[in-house]
Formats: sequence, structure tokens, C-alpha cells
Amino acid sequence: MKTRADPASVVADAASDAELLRAVADGSDAAFEELRHRYRRAVERTCRSILRGSAEDCAQEAFVRIWQKARLFDPRRGSAAAWLMTLTRNVAYNLGAKKEPEPRELVPTDAQAEDPGLSVDGFWLDAGLEPHERQVIELAYFADLSQTQIADRLGVPLGTVKSWTRRGLNHLATLLGEETSR
Repeated sequence: MKTRADPASVVADAASDAELLRAVADGSDAAFEELRHRYRRAVERTCRSILRGSAEDCAQEAFVRIWQKARLFDPRRGSAAAWLMTLTRNVAYNLGAKKEPEPRELVPTDAQAEDPGLSVDGFWLDAGLEPHERQVIELAYFADLSQTQIADRLGVPLGTVKSWTRRGLNHLATLLGEETSR
């Protein structure tokens, strides 16, 4: 008969992320602290990349959700890391959607002023695309990743990457059309 490990011993044995999530689902504070220790930087980096600013509130909210939803993790559907980062991205997108958009001043940086090609890329990519649209376009066109590679890297379905790419490109086309018609 297989028994569940004591949550404290799971942490002590350098448990896998999936085991830690199971222990968190069972209410283990020690497992949660270990998971938080392992993923704090990655969660903050993800929040910062999406929200373009302070990631503290986002990271805190992400860990609260991880604590609340750990029981929903299913290792048959994917890795614990992918589950954690998907949850983090969703928290960041939700927090970003609640904020009023900040007006952006579209002034080229010094590097962009020296190289006209850079100013076009930076200008339009920063001109109002949703963070996920900007991210998939940057990965596809500047990091030269395929849509499948982007989906794997972001931990989202391939169809989502295709939708974000199409919407982002349509948005850029609209922006470029407005600029050239002025």
C-alpha cells in the first residue's frame, strides 16, 4: 500500500516540484516556503516582464494563488514549473488589465536615434501592443523562434501563440497604417 509522505520529510528530501505542490495542497507551510524559495526570482521576473514595473504585488498575489490552487495541479497535464509560471502569467495579465493604461511618450532612446532601424522596431513594439502580443512578436521576429518553440517557452498552447501573434501583427498594421496616412 502506497502512503503519502509526511510534508516535512518531503521538503527535507529535496522534493520534486510536483511533490512540493502536493504537500502545499495538503497545507504544508514548509513545502510552500521551499516552493517559494525555488521560484521567487522566476515569478518576480515574469511579473516584471509583463507589467513593466514593480513586480512585488504581482509576485505576492501569484504565491497566494499558488497556495490556494495547489490542489488543482495535475502532473499528468504538465510539469509543476509550467503550472506555476502559467498561473503567474495569468495573475500578471489580470493585474495589468485592472490598471489604467499609462500614457506613453514615444521618444526614441539614444541608441535608437543613432540607428534608425532600431527606432522603428522599438517605437512600434512599444506603441501600445498588449504585453503578450509584444512578447510573441519579439520571440518570433527577433529571437527567431518558431511558434511551437514560443508556446513551449511560454507554457501556453500553440493556438494561443498563433492568436496573440495574429492580433499583434494586426495591431501593428493598424498603427503603421495610421502613421503613414498622416
